[in-house]
Amino acid sequence: GIFESQTFNAGSDVQFNTFKATAALPSQTELLYQVGIARASADGSCNGVQVVFVGPDGTPTTKFATGSALPVSADGVGFENPGQCLRYKGFFSSSDVNQSPTLYDIRFNYSL
Repeated sequence: GIFESQTFNAGSDVQFNTFKATAALPSQTELLYQVGIARASADGSCNGVQVVFVGPDGTPTTKFATGSALPVSADGVGFENPGQCLRYKGFFSSSDVNQSPTLYDIRFNYSL
């Protein structure tokens, strides 16, 4: 399955550097991530802001493992880091119908 987070509003543009997730990963399970970062709307809000989810190479075709560095992109198109508005997706998979990964928490490191 796929989990998509609510939007985190950093309050201003920040450089998101890395993230670390705490999860339980029984055998034959996997949990990968994509991150979307965008600049705020003209009113300084993250409401309605569209993010483009990417993996470590900055494209939507790859996914992160936990503890990964986040790409930087300031071209004004799609994924933007630095940015103010952050969302993430968790991709849960298992080859055993009796096992499932569990995401407990996720923490993002950022700097001004």
